[in-house]
Amino acid sequence: MLRWHRICATISAVFLLWIGIMGTGAQLADMRALLTHAPETDPDMLMMRQHIYGPPNYAVVSAPDYAAPALPDNTDYAAGIARAAELGRAAGPDQPLRLVELRGADGKVVAHVQMGERHMMFDLASGARLPDALLPPQQPGPGFASTRSTFKALHRFQFMPWGVAINALASIALAILIFTGLAHYLKLYRLRAKGGRTAPWWKGGDLWRQLHRWIAVSASILVIWLTVGGLALSLDNVGSKIHQLLMTAKGSRAFDGDLSSPISDTELSPMTRTTLTTFHQREPGVGIKVLRLRYFVGYPQGVVVGADAQTTQHVYNARSGAVMQMWEPGYPDLNFPSGWELHQALKRFHRGDMFGLTGRWLVLLGGFSLIYLSLSGAIMYVQLLRRRRKSGRSELIW
Repeated sequence: MLRWHRICATISAVFLLWIGIMGTGAQLADMRALLTHAPETDPDMLMMRQHIYGPPNYAVVSAPDYAAPALPDNTDYAAGIARAAELGRAAGPDQPLRLVELRGADGKVVAHVQMGERHMMFDLASGARLPDALLPPQQPGPGFASTRSTFKALHRFQFMPWGVAINALASIALAILIFTGLAHYLKLYRLRAKGGRTAPWWKGGDLWRQLHRWIAVSASILVIWLTVGGLALSLDNVGSKIHQLLMTAKGSRAFDGDLSSPISDTELSPMTRTTLTTFHQREPGVGIKVLRLRYFVGYPQGVVVGADAQTTQHVYNARSGAVMQMWEPGYPDLNFPSGWELHQALKRFHRGDMFGLTGRWLVLLGGFSLIYLSLSGAIMYVQLLRRRRKSGRSELIW
């Protein structure tokens, strides 16, 4: 086991050190934003929220919604939706109505309407057109600049055409190192236990070797946690890359762009009623921050952004009341083999926020442990190599 451990470490040490440093950098950027209570418009906060509820054309939640209060309890949603559609048609009489929405802005209920390709905001009370600056902002795109996105791109080797494959291979190498390293440790521990020495930590060798052994044992669960999440994500990313190439060759459409279709005025009232009834039945006592009606890939949808702790987006079939997912029949390709929701869950597991701030701290500790193990392992290898060469043994692997 030790020989295989050394072979794998020799091949992958530089990549693992790189992944550990860049991943820890991304985690530190997240922690900075969280611990300083950065506003939702902070670049790192925006990147943390990115893609939680789908690609930009599917997600309704935007940065201001996280800090926005619930709409007033006495809001007449049916009347507000009808009024919003009326204002939109008056402003764009020759364009089809593609979405209508009620949300909060500047302390009042306002309307967001899409007429054709044009998005507009209105004051429901006065009917006045509001500045476009109040429109819900789009999710940050691939080129969005932030400390988090920079470290994440480097962590995943995105500066290379098939960097996701290198990321996956490095994750596999790390899994092998964990298995072989723990197997070697258990072998040594059994030998020591036969002589009555049962302490899980012991001294032996120089400081680099002692700390390497102690940290490897103490942080093994954390490093395994990082490896499992990272390996699953990297393999899913490789699958996504292959899937994109295959779908592009077949001419399949991607899950982006405007996939809406027009809504008639007569549909608005029953769509509103069905959406609100379903939401209140499934989420009793939860307020509403945003209510949007739309057609998406031919499905009549009611989308509610709830006023809960997570500002959760709920999507319903506005005709049947059924809960809608990201993989409904007829939807464009999502690219990820695991599906959008599971891929996002894997991200949350890998970076620790699935378990709150405690999980974040543990993952950060695991990242620092991985950096030290990669660095100390490389130093120990060089030390051994030099000693062997002095005695005439020049093999790189032994």
